[in-house]
Amino acid sequence: MTEEKQTILERIQKLLRMSKENGASENEAMMAAERVQKLLQEHNLSLGDIKDNESVEPIDKESYDCTRDKWHAFIRSSTAKMYFCTTYTENKYDSNYKKVKVVTFVGRKSNTIVAKEMSDYFIDTVNRLAEEEFKTVPGSRSDINRMKQSFKMGCAAKLSNRIMDKYRELKGPDHYHGIPNPEGLPVLFRSEEEAIKEFLKNIGVSLSSRSTSYSIKDRVAYGRGSNKANDIGLDTQINANSRRYLSC
Repeated sequence: MTEEKQTILERIQKLLRMSKENGASENEAMMAAERVQKLLQEHNLSLGDIKDNESVEPIDKESYDCTRDKWHAFIRSSTAKMYFCTTYTENKYDSNYKKVKVVTFVGRKSNTIVAKEMSDYFIDTVNRLAEEEFKTVPGSRSDINRMKQSFKMGCAAKLSNRIMDKYRELKGPDHYHGIPNPEGLPVLFRSEEEAIKEFLKNIGVSLSSRSTSYSIKDRVAYGRGSNKANDIGLDTQINANSRRYLSC
């Protein structure tokens, strides 16, 4: 990895670390996420001008053990798209013959690192919101866990939809009045997607989309989680009080 790419990744990691350690609010935390996105966009747009150069990272894949929570998958899938990657999951067996679920991020190394960190960041945010929501709610542990899981599902589903809306906004339509969009970020998104498809084809991986069904145990908690996701601002403007989180 070149020194320039390493510097960009370090800046991104610092932004996320500051947001967590300083107890940033949801909107302040997501302002950091927006800054991360802009840094990565600038980096990838500059790389798009370089042809046949060793400094351009090849498409590759990185796998991690993951939980079976469906709402985690919602967030990983949408976040990967916004950061020029894709994901897929599969079941494998570990050294003790235990079945484990594995998620694989596919893209250029710099992008997969950021996509993974941002996915974890969003997942942490949903978990924190759920803990805060039920901190003082009375009830048995089983009742609280049931409501909490529904809250997380609602929050993650809404957040994932908002991330996908942002992705579609950045990617733009495929054509403008019948003319392909000639330059900029939309073209970069499409070229990265084509490169990833070619990589997957070459390694014999065929991805298929499927509808995911899930049961909602508590619709009230699900609805409140969905509403809470509206507080996770993807495009909130930076103000004087929050600027200190984004100064690196």
